Amino acid sequence: MRKDGETLLSNSFWSLLNQITRIGSLAIVLIALSRHFGPERFGALAFGLAFVRIFAVITAFGLERILVRHFVESTNKTNEILRSAFRLKLSLGVLSYTSLLAIVVALDPHDRLTITIVALAGVGLLFQAFDVFDYLFQAGNRFRLTFLGRTLPVLLSTGLKLGAIFLGAPLLVFAGLETVEAASIAAALFLIHRATHDHPQPTERIGNRGLLREGFPLLVGALAVMLYMRTDILLLGKFAGYQAAGIYSAAAQVTEACALFPMAFMPALFPLLVRWRKQGPLFYRQQFEKLFLGAVLTGFAIALCLTITAPLVIRWLYGAAYASAAGILAIHAWSALFIYLSIMQSGYDITEGLTWIAAWRTGAGAALNILLNLTFIPCHGAAGSALATVISQFCSSFLFNFVTSSTRPIFWMQLRAGLLLPLVRAMIKPQMREAPPDNRRPLPV
Repeated sequence: MRKDGETLLSNSFWSLLNQITRIGSLAIVLIALSRHFGPERFGALAFGLAFVRIFAVITAFGLERILVRHFVESTNKTNEILRSAFRLKLSLGVLSYTSLLAIVVALDPHDRLTITIVALAGVGLLFQAFDVFDYLFQAGNRFRLTFLGRTLPVLLSTGLKLGAIFLGAPLLVFAGLETVEAASIAAALFLIHRATHDHPQPTERIGNRGLLREGFPLLVGALAVMLYMRTDILLLGKFAGYQAAGIYSAAAQVTEACALFPMAFMPALFPLLVRWRKQGPLFYRQQFEKLFLGAVLTGFAIALCLTITAPLVIRWLYGAAYASAAGILAIHAWSALFIYLSIMQSGYDITEGLTWIAAWRTGAGAALNILLNLTFIPCHGAAGSALATVISQFCSSFLFNFVTSSTRPIFWMQLRAGLLLPLVRAMIKPQMREAPPDNRRPLPV
């Protein structure tokens, strides 16, 4: 247990450092872009990139944790899994890019700006195949290699984008730089793998059908999550204009940046979940109850702080042109609580074989989100879209767990965490252990 704790601490440090660099660099670039272009032009860029982000999930196909699990459980087949996964993800990248272009052109063939943004930024989907080397690093608890393979290219890309802003580059240049960043990460991961990994002779190939079958429900779930995060921008862009989409995107970016902590924690934690599960269901559920408690406490604190300081945060980050984003942030911030719960639950869903139920749950939540957006946007604009996100996240991450018997234990664990019962038990048990012995004399016979 002590070794597991040290491993988790080390991996979490590297993963958190990677996420801080990535999210911090992205936030700096987005803030600079929003100030440089203003709400309307920035909204146009966010609108085009939203399509690319959705299809990036399709390219990933939910294979990250599936492949990490296979690498952990089948160390003697590492190279076969690696080659098969690379071919599969490259094929998915090509298919996703061509489908993306076809759909964007079909939706509005006259919107040349969005089509060009998607065409330039979407090329980065092809480079996602190189992520398989990152998954191998994670399975081997070598998160420092993941840090090197992703952080240095991100810092390089950030420098290029800030330089382009300083030189007054046009909007489309920044769409192209998205692909430059993806290509740089791919090259770095590949070179680090070659420098640190043995290369035995080729062996038999592992079939892709099993990986697709395992990954498909995770794809549905991840796609639903991305729809949560991007459909509101797409619907606002279509029904309320690019300026409303830009205002909303500025507020949503603050909340998404706060999801940094659980997103960094979960990749480091997942290999340990596989081992913890082998120690028995009681121990395993106790560990998850503690994780949910941490998610509730952290998510609530962040949501409350953002609600109170929303006007100050928006004014400081984006300037007076985005002042109306403060009210949106005060609402949208509460989705952080349910995002934290959802990220922690994803590890349980995979290890317990509940991926299809997770896909149904998040898919239903995404459908609810779209329906609420269509209802609220005409009346309340961007603020209505933020409210739709919070309601749908509450249902998907918590309430829908009560529907099926397989996920009902998760519902009760989350409810106990929300009521702080694990914290109360942790405070009572030491007092019980330290209670003085009963020194009363026995009654005479």
